Amino acid sequence: MDFVHESVALGVDLLILGLCVREYVNYKTTAKVLREAPQYNIDGDLKNIVSRQQDKKIPYAVIRGTVTPIGVPLRSSFVPSVSGVLQIVKLHEHRVMRAFAGFWAEQRKMLHESINEMPFELTNQQHGVEIIDAMSAAVLDVDVVYDNYESTSLSFFDHIFGFFTGVRQKGLQTTEQVLRDGSFLTAIGELEMDGQTLRMQPSKQGPLFLTTATKSTLIKRFEDAKSSMLFKIVLCSSISMVLVGLIVRKMYRKKKQEREEAKIRKRLELERRERRARNRPHTLTQDQLCVVCSTNPKEIILLPCGHVCLCEDCAQKIDITCPVCRSKIDSKAAAFIA
Repeated sequence: MDFVHESVALGVDLLILGLCVREYVNYKTTAKVLREAPQYNIDGDLKNIVSRQQDKKIPYAVIRGTVTPIGVPLRSSFVPSVSGVLQIVKLHEHRVMRAFAGFWAEQRKMLHESINEMPFELTNQQHGVEIIDAMSAAVLDVDVVYDNYESTSLSFFDHIFGFFTGVRQKGLQTTEQVLRDGSFLTAIGELEMDGQTLRMQPSKQGPLFLTTATKSTLIKRFEDAKSSMLFKIVLCSSISMVLVGLIVRKMYRKKKQEREEAKIRKRLELERRERRARNRPHTLTQDQLCVVCSTNPKEIILLPCGHVCLCEDCAQKIDITCPVCRSKIDSKAAAFIA
């Protein structure tokens, strides 16, 4: 194909455009449900409000409160003075890898991740709402309480081995994140009354959020992300239109060239026929005329049967069987009759 490069570029651009459109729709939907989500105070009236709803649940609601563990809080593994309800410890390997083009690039790889969590609730004075499945939150604001990086001392053998394998370790990084007890969070999700206990859990209408930001700040983040994604959509769409224009232009030029070449071939063929007609004898017997058109002289021999029965014009249209004996035509050749 004459436009294979443009087609590949168009396919990649359309793929990126599809991903951008999907993200734009997600941002737009999330911002909409956040804007429509009602906000409630954690107080004595909240249980009555939820219990009066259908199925004793509010599909998507906003509450704010202080993180309070249900039981003995977790202690940080590296900073014992820090306690919380959620602990995430990660071990990353920092290394440089040789890419396909031969250049070395830095990369970070997760080697290990451990998560410890315990039941907790958001409270306001003596009232509280239990949080369910906090790790599934789309936004989960936790504090980094420990971050340590240890460089790797490589020997001469390690450098040689890394050169041939294309991987060299630079160091190991250990981080610990903790959702501290006493943190003030905004929780957004499905609010449900289970017996006498209020629970906040993931909702079918929108993602679960556990963030230090307010509802308005969170909406602004998604609106800004939506605007940024819209710009990318416009950019990718413009690139797609340019590529489509280039492909259409090349196709038009190719078709135009093919039409011009066909006209030239047709004109040359017409001139050749006229010259051949002028050079033919004008007095021919019936046996010397083509068996198909009965106008032009017999000029072509059909093989393997050997019949000389077609003129050059009719021979171009008959390719399967001989019109005289109906045998299969393998080849044709010019016949010179003295």
